[in-house]
Amino acid sequence: MLRFLQLFLLPTFYFLLFGCAGSSHPRLVSPSEGPISPRYLEINSELHVATLHFPAGVYTLNAVDKIGYYYRAPRKVAERIGGGSLWREGGIFVSKRNSQKLRGYVFRAGTITLVGNFSRAKHRFRDQPLASVTPDF
Repeated sequence: MLRFLQLFLLPTFYFLLFGCAGSSHPRLVSPSEGPISPRYLEINSELHVATLHFPAGVYTLNAVDKIGYYYRAPRKVAERIGGGSLWREGGIFVSKRNSQKLRGYVFRAGTITLVGNFSRAKHRFRDQPLASVTPDF
């Protein structure tokens, strides 16, 4: 029973207490739209908050709402539970008011939940994707 509390209830309580609900339906950004924000956000190292682990790599601008921009992770966000992981859709949220304010986001129960504060993470915005490091054959 104690193990159950540690693995399920404590992380759930953490997200209820410290997580913020973002927009439930931000507007998707189409590639043909003009430059509303840089298209790519490069994160230099893995970021984590509570049991969520956001991968390092290049995040792609995916959606926008009235308060900010949503950059989709290069692969799914890992949520560590017990001896395994749940894989969630998510990425990095960037505030429109301050582009240096970064937070994580994940989809939970049909809505976006903002988590953590990644403002101090090493990152940079790009308008072009990174060049491929493997030769094309």
